[in-house]
Amino acid sequence: MKSLKKLFEILGKWKYEYIAASLLLIVSVGFRLLEPKILQMTVDKIIAFFVTGKGNTVTADDSITNFFYWVLPELKIENSGMILIYLGVIFLMIALLRGVTMLSSSTISAASTEKAMKKLRDRLFSHLQHLPMKYFGKTPTGELIQRCTGDVETVRKFATMQVTESIRLATIFIGAFIMMYLVNTTYAFIAIMLFPIMITASFFFFRKEGEIWTKHEAEQDKLTAMVQENLSGIRVVKAFAKENYEIEKFTRQNEEKRKWGMKLLRLHSIYWPGSDVLVYTQLAISLFAGSYFVLDGRITIGEFTAFFTYASYVTWPMRRLAQLVSEMGMTRVAIERIYSILEHPREDYSGFNNDGRDLKGSIEFDNVYFKYEDEEENILNGVTMKIKPGEKVALLGPTGAGKSTIISLLMKFYEPDKGMIRIDGRDINEYSRPFLRSKIGVVLQRAFLFSTSIKENIAYSDPDTHIEEIVESAKVAKIHDIISDNFPNSYDTIIGEKGVTLSGGQKQRVTLARTLLKNPDILVLDDSTSAVDTETEFEIQKALRGVTASKTTIVIAHRITSVQDCDRIIVLDKGRVIEQGTHEELIENNGFYKKIFDIQVSIEDEINEDIDKASDVKRETSNVKREKEYKTIV
Repeated sequence: MKSLKKLFEILGKWKYEYIAASLLLIVSVGFRLLEPKILQMTVDKIIAFFVTGKGNTVTADDSITNFFYWVLPELKIENSGMILIYLGVIFLMIALLRGVTMLSSSTISAASTEKAMKKLRDRLFSHLQHLPMKYFGKTPTGELIQRCTGDVETVRKFATMQVTESIRLATIFIGAFIMMYLVNTTYAFIAIMLFPIMITASFFFFRKEGEIWTKHEAEQDKLTAMVQENLSGIRVVKAFAKENYEIEKFTRQNEEKRKWGMKLLRLHSIYWPGSDVLVYTQLAISLFAGSYFVLDGRITIGEFTAFFTYASYVTWPMRRLAQLVSEMGMTRVAIERIYSILEHPREDYSGFNNDGRDLKGSIEFDNVYFKYEDEEENILNGVTMKIKPGEKVALLGPTGAGKSTIISLLMKFYEPDKGMIRIDGRDINEYSRPFLRSKIGVVLQRAFLFSTSIKENIAYSDPDTHIEEIVESAKVAKIHDIISDNFPNSYDTIIGEKGVTLSGGQKQRVTLARTLLKNPDILVLDDSTSAVDTETEFEIQKALRGVTASKTTIVIAHRITSVQDCDRIIVLDKGRVIEQGTHEELIENNGFYKKIFDIQVSIEDEINEDIDKASDVKRETSNVKREKEYKTIV
């Protein structure tokens, strides 16, 4: 009942269209219920009249037959041919009216459903855009894709056909039963005597199928997520020659899904033949009971003919009831999965917008603690630090020290468990998320690009940006020359899914250009040049100095060379600030930073030494070769 209420909520805006479609269906059923009545009248009255040849002995039994007698020509032996033609035309008109009303109902229902499904898809996608980051952290992407596509399609099919179909079945059942009841009360109840058993069986089938289908769809979610993840990382799969491993993993998951599919199939293999037995048993009972009543003189042959047709009308909804229940069970599961997304609370976008003014850029973390939902230990353990407006500060530390988490909290992707974060002296929670995120520009280490053109990727924050501004940002990011010289369509080049046609360094520089074009008040560079060579990194940093001169800039890096020119370096370890100062001050402190510096310098020295040795060997080899060539000539 709860799922049915949600279904009508989805279709609610178009309820009048559904009412109109339902009324047309009821009218169509009404026309259909006339057909057996005409058959009864023809057998009992008209055919009997012509067979016996008795005068005007035909009398109307009710208002319906009286109307048809009024339409027909006068009952005379010489009019037999004309009367048969009239009966054929009446049947044809009824069939035509039934078809027109049915077609109109289906058209209105389908059009309304498509509108409702469009609204549902829009609503789902919009809601996903406004969900907090922690939701995406615990919900696989493949599962969300399956719910937004497969489950919506399940609801669409049910709404298109089964919502109005259930009304049609109910109308046929009730209408046919009334018609039978008017002929013979006892016979009418005999014709539906197995209906309670069908209802009970359908109820238990509905419950069991819902349980199995829920688990089946959960396995389908895992399968979809696996395919989505595999295709996204196909380069890694091929680079490690793990194709067979991925195939085996997919096969195992597919087998798990197949098991639940087979359970569903076995349930259907028991229920459907059983329901068929009940349906045809009911028809047989109706046939034998009708024959007995005819022989006993309780009903006429015409009434029996019409009655058996009505009995078939009653039995048919009983047969369709099982299918309706089956599809309703699947739809119930789909609706619950869809609403598990829609009912999840959105991010709160209310708050202060700084009256349209820019941020000055002062940042303060005051004893901040934070732990991810599924983690046992804190990522941040009382982080306290201050960054002045316009200051360029580096965050340095080992993996897991909390550097990226600090940025996530600054962007309000997550809320601190304890402590306070302030920007320009104001609690960060007082700012609205859209305002704050519009004023903070982040260049992530894992560069993400959309499968559009380079120009559209760079101008993502403002699609109407003039090409000259896009080019200027690209020049600062040291990607303009590559775009102009190496790509056939320059800035209009389509870069493929996630920028697959670009190298790692090119991706990073395009994302850097995208963030610079946004012109944020606070710039965050999260290891944004890790994929470029040292020379290019130096050029980028040199170009950035002019852009970031008046901006608060946070640099997250692992290479000492990336942070040496920062005003201040903050060293993190295990979620705590353990050191801070300039490069020279931290070298003198002889602490954690000095150890990192020494390790990196020693590695660079070893590399340079190996390069020098390789050069010496190459020179010696070249000299020996020239000497041999000289001796050969001499």
